[in-house]
Amino acid sequence: DIINNPNLVQVADQVNNTNYDFIHLHYDDHAETLSKLIKKPFCTTTHYGYVKEHYPNYGGWGHIFNGVLKSPSMIALSNEIAQVFKNAGYNKSIKVLRNGARTSEFSFNTNPSKFGICLGKIEPRKRQRDLANVCGDMCNIDFFGPVIDPTFRNNGNCIYRGIWSKKDLYENLSHYKCLVLLSDGEAAPLVVPEALSAGLSLVVSETASANLDPSLPFIHVIPNGKFDHDLISIINYAIGNNFKYRNQIRQYAFDHFDWSVICKDYIKIIEELIDENSISNNSN
Repeated sequence: DIINNPNLVQVADQVNNTNYDFIHLHYDDHAETLSKLIKKPFCTTTHYGYVKEHYPNYGGWGHIFNGVLKSPSMIALSNEIAQVFKNAGYNKSIKVLRNGARTSEFSFNTNPSKFGICLGKIEPRKRQRDLANVCGDMCNIDFFGPVIDPTFRNNGNCIYRGIWSKKDLYENLSHYKCLVLLSDGEAAPLVVPEALSAGLSLVVSETASANLDPSLPFIHVIPNGKFDHDLISIINYAIGNNFKYRNQIRQYAFDHFDWSVICKDYIKIIEELIDENSISNNSN
């Protein structure tokens, strides 16, 4: 069942009085409260793991992070996220499961006519302003997403194009050759496996590269904060060579990020957490 109710007492009552095997909390704001109210085995996934290191006061994240530490177990979106919590003293069970995408929903264009795309909320931690300022006339990059950063400006061939619906995303992403995401505050951004599903090469920052194989020729990982002319050449190289790898990229997405694969791993993790909880209860 999926429960989406802002009344946490009602949520806890429903969970505690229903024959559920396991509960998985995704709304990390409520981790501390529900850790007190839920009487069944459960885990929490947070989607903001890197923010503690890079933006400790971002959106009240420090309070939420401390609440997640109260969760009886955790599923992290990457090994790096798991390590963030271990470094903070979390000593309970942490499993790692990468983000997934609806791979088959994406149109697949074998001969795209557009170049680079930067897709997502335009805000300071995603560094779109810096990307546009550096690349200017040297790279062709279209920007899509809600504009939160008032300092973002079009610059040369780096141009804001508006907001896509999910339908737009599925139909239009494959018209591009390369996703550029140089954020310095990410967990495991969904747009990355979505771009792979559409056949795009990747130019991503370290913090946006979770769960990727950087040895693959279509994945280019940029050290955090590295905005120089090497970046321009890397982006243009990725765009220019995308045609060589497009089918391989699509297959990589199906093999590693499709929900048909993710769900099998997810079931194994839940079964492990149920077993661990049973052992813990018996020992108590």
